[in-house]
Amino acid sequence: MKTLLKVLLLALFAVVIFMPMGKIAQWAYWSLFFVMFAVLYVYYRLSYWVGDADIHAIDKRRIKFSIFSGKVPPLTSEDLVRGRLVVFDDEVALFQRAHEAGLKAKAKKVWSVPIDEVTGFSIGKVIGFRGGLTLSLADGDEALFAIFFMNRRKADLVHALGWDEETS
Repeated sequence: MKTLLKVLLLALFAVVIFMPMGKIAQWAYWSLFFVMFAVLYVYYRLSYWVGDADIHAIDKRRIKFSIFSGKVPPLTSEDLVRGRLVVFDDEVALFQRAHEAGLKAKAKKVWSVPIDEVTGFSIGKVIGFRGGLTLSLADGDEALFAIFFMNRRKADLVHALGWDEETS
């Protein structure tokens, strides 16, 4: 399915770029852009999106905080690990879309750390111009996550980590 979407996206792109505007009606030409964006959205959802329901299918714990993110890999030559960053009562975890054949679950856990190992966090630039979240860990290491609009969800994260109760 994803391969079919890639081919369709490439074909639509080729038509938009290489077909002269006079060959088809203007409304049809400009509507190809909307079709192209719709195909791109479907491809994105099939490739990367992990919802809370997908996580509940494999882990029944209560989710205190959940946001779509991309974990920055240790080597800059690698791509982001896109998925859903989740805070449970005792753990912070990253779930990624499962693509393995024969796997019934739509998500798999690819990274996790106990909450008591998180010593702090900061919100700001994490890679290039991308903003996000930096978790400071007890062993001196850091975990970086590219997240759009993380500053809007800062209070939710503080509450999920249980740190607002300590300061009250």
